[in-house]
Amino acid sequence: MNSSSPIPATALAALPAPYQLREQRAGDDDGFAAELYRSTRDDLRQMPGDSAFIEQLMAMQQRAQITGYQYTYPQASYLVLQRAGRPVGRLVIHRENAVLRLVDIAILPEAQRQGAALAVLTCLQTLARNHQLRIELAVGKGNLAARGLYQRMGFRLCSEDALQEQLAWSAA
Repeated sequence: MNSSSPIPATALAALPAPYQLREQRAGDDDGFAAELYRSTRDDLRQMPGDSAFIEQLMAMQQRAQITGYQYTYPQASYLVLQRAGRPVGRLVIHRENAVLRLVDIAILPEAQRQGAALAVLTCLQTLARNHQLRIELAVGKGNLAARGLYQRMGFRLCSEDALQEQLAWSAA
């Protein structure tokens, strides 16, 4: 695995059943990606106003997120998390030198709290341990469930601002 090349899904093959990871496929996964993004945007879905306008706003925000990720992390890997063959989540990971950045992880609401994120994070920690990498990520301060999971898994606070915490994990 190169110091800044995309991380193939096969590098995370140790994901326990019933979970699997595969490369996100442009075109084929667009509908799922849009559904997943919408499921993460309660703030926009709960806005008063015309539902068509809100859908357009969410689509625009999703395109902005994708563009931002591609610009900031051009070598990132986009992986679809499946449970028993059905897409339930997505992760974006980027490796640069000795840092494995979890750029984004999202799980459909109906698949949350069933061990998917725990399985992914455990697998990432194994990969990081085997390659002497540090895992870094950002989590929204309002995302209490994710913050609690990261804390239980040994992630430590590096810095914070009004909206997010920057966390890191290292096997050392």
